Amino acid sequence: GEIEMMRLFLAGAVVSLSVVSQVSAAPAGPPLLVIHQMVADYAKWRPIYDAHQSARDEAGLTNCHVRSTTDNPNDVFVACEMADLAKAKAFTASKSLADAMKNAGVVGKPDFYFLGPER
Repeated sequence: GEIEMMRLFLAGAVVSLSVVSQVSAAPAGPPLLVIHQMVADYAKWRPIYDAHQSARDEAGLTNCHVRSTTDNPNDVFVACEMADLAKAKAFTASKSLADAMKNAGVVGKPDFYFLGPER
C-alpha cells in the first residue's frame, strides 16, 4: 500500500544520502555563495538561469539550489557550494552574470552573500 511505498522511498533516500556523503570529501557545511534577486517573472528567469550553468561550473560553484520565498515566486534565492572564494567573487562581478541577469529580468540590484563553512 501507500505506507509501504513511502517506507521504501524513505529507505532509498537514506541510502542514497549516505552514499553521497561518503563519496564527497566536502565538509559537512561547505562555504556558500547566496544570491538574492527580485525577478520580473520567474518563468522567464529560470531558463536563462539554467542556460548559464557553464559559467557557474567555471566559477567552482556546485550543487546550486534555487528557492523562492513562500509568498512571492519572483523573490529568488540561489545558494551554491563555493570551492574558491576568489573565483566566486569574480563570477558575481562578471559581465557574463550581469548580462544574464539583465536578459532574465532581474529587477534592481542583486545581493551577494559569501558565507563561510558551517559553524
